[in-house]
Amino acid sequence: MPLKTKFPKTDKMEYRAITIGELKSFIKSDLYQNSKNIPITQQRALSQIQNPNASNKDIALIIAVKNKNIVGFIGALPEKLSEHPDLKLAWNSCWWIDHANGQETAIPLFLQFLKAWNGHVMFRDLTPKTEAILMRLKQFEKVKKLVGYRYFLKLNSTEILKNKNPNWKYLSTVLKGIDASFNKLLNFKNRAFKKTKSIQAISIKQMDNEAMNLIEKQNHKALFKKDKEHLNWMLQHPWVVKKSLKKPNQFYYFTDTATIFKTTFFKLYNAKKELIAVLYITNHNGLIKLPFVYFKTEELPKVVSFLYAYMFEEKAHSVFIINNDLNQYIQQHKNPFWHQKKQEKDFVIAKKLKAFLPNPFDFQDGEGDFGFT
Repeated sequence: MPLKTKFPKTDKMEYRAITIGELKSFIKSDLYQNSKNIPITQQRALSQIQNPNASNKDIALIIAVKNKNIVGFIGALPEKLSEHPDLKLAWNSCWWIDHANGQETAIPLFLQFLKAWNGHVMFRDLTPKTEAILMRLKQFEKVKKLVGYRYFLKLNSTEILKNKNPNWKYLSTVLKGIDASFNKLLNFKNRAFKKTKSIQAISIKQMDNEAMNLIEKQNHKALFKKDKEHLNWMLQHPWVVKKSLKKPNQFYYFTDTATIFKTTFFKLYNAKKELIAVLYITNHNGLIKLPFVYFKTEELPKVVSFLYAYMFEEKAHSVFIINNDLNQYIQQHKNPFWHQKKQEKDFVIAKKLKAFLPNPFDFQDGEGDFGFT
């Protein structure tokens, strides 16, 4: 179903819109199967189909096709505001072009994305270049600064330096020795953090009424209040898998595989067997994230204690957190980390959406597609 557009087609260029209801047939189509670049992985497509915030008619992808090959795409993840459930809006979930064959498609794709969603779109964690483009359009506004900290539990200079400069690979043996010695000292120093304090943790495969009761009590300021159906969808339909489902000669720009990718919901109980927290935790190759956290503020020390013990159990190297209460507690108390790095990104929305946003509002790290990766 091509979008009606005012943009003239470039030579042999065609723009196509793909709805949620068409995703399953799209990933089986000849265009998808034979294209060098794919705009969505099979696991992402099947997950999108299960989105409780989406209808079959919602547009999930707009692709640019040239010479029977996909040379650019932009994606949408349908969302609902808790206080305005009938308002149609979407997150931008991806935006990519083939610089060799589709460089002229970037702006047409973006403008068609805006048209498809009536301008009701949102962005987060933009690159400086993309954010600059949005700000120049005068249609968007930064409404919240997302401040997060990455805390490092281990030294991993081998991978860090190799990623910055491939020539460091020639010193891999030396770097691994340095990492091992440093981490052995850290492990000894941090032995007290490996045990939780009067906490019982239970992992659950789907949300239950007890967990949802606590979440609803802690959710009153949330911009996007997650219900049981939404949380179960995120837990049961991740976008990262251990083995790629795409063909060996196909290219996908965004993350689709990982050696380790775990998604787990935990219920935490205190010594009185009272539920004190519900945590959604992901482990992506040793990086721990907390897409959604709900806890009783007075029990914060116990929640942090569990997080430390869990990191050691998972042999994690670092954790990323944007929750302000967690960050304040970690930074004001003794912790097992040898280094921390502040990261700031903006939550950007179309100006026409601002009137629908409460002030103030809470924002979780898993909003948009961040709970899936």
